[in-house]
Amino acid sequence: MSRLLFSEIEFISSAANKEQFPLIKSDSGKLLPEVAIVGRSNVGKSSLLNYMFKRKNLARVSATPGKTQLINFFKVDKELVFVDLPGYGYAKVPKEMRADWGPLIQSYLDDRKQLALILYLFDMRRDPTDEDRELVEWFNRYQKPFMLVFTKKDKINKSSLEKRKNEIIKGLPESPYAPHLVSSTNEEGKENLIFSIKKYFNEQNN
Repeated sequence: MSRLLFSEIEFISSAANKEQFPLIKSDSGKLLPEVAIVGRSNVGKSSLLNYMFKRKNLARVSATPGKTQLINFFKVDKELVFVDLPGYGYAKVPKEMRADWGPLIQSYLDDRKQLALILYLFDMRRDPTDEDRELVEWFNRYQKPFMLVFTKKDKINKSSLEKRKNEIIKGLPESPYAPHLVSSTNEEGKENLIFSIKKYFNEQNN
């Protein structure tokens, strides 16, 4: 896998239930590994996809948290699949809608054999909640490989970034990798994050 930035991305499909999850294969017919993007509503999942691939409307960015209701699958450079999951933890979303999303997200994270890496996005302006901690504990307990990605670093004063990063780390269970600090507004942190993702898969394949 090249160490250059990602170059090609293709939307494959959206899924409202487990039966609609696609089987996305390489040119040689092998199922491609998947990178799931997970985080609270309005954390910046869609923005991350858009700015990583320099595509303004690749993943729709909504000002209304909780609007993304489907799991969206994107094929990347014919080597990986990025999977954009609905955000969790937004109280204003109707209960019946959240009741649908919960099992949808869980069925993907629990059962998807192609899931190879989780990007867990966390808004740097927020403090970790019990829900956030439980999710990271679940990653660890079930040995789901994950990287912490702290979003919206441009909203934090530069002199306070390191302190804020450490405060969040202390509020979350242990992670196997140092967190990435990113901003979709000014694209800071993008190259390092992509390099880490590619390095991870290079190591898995060696």
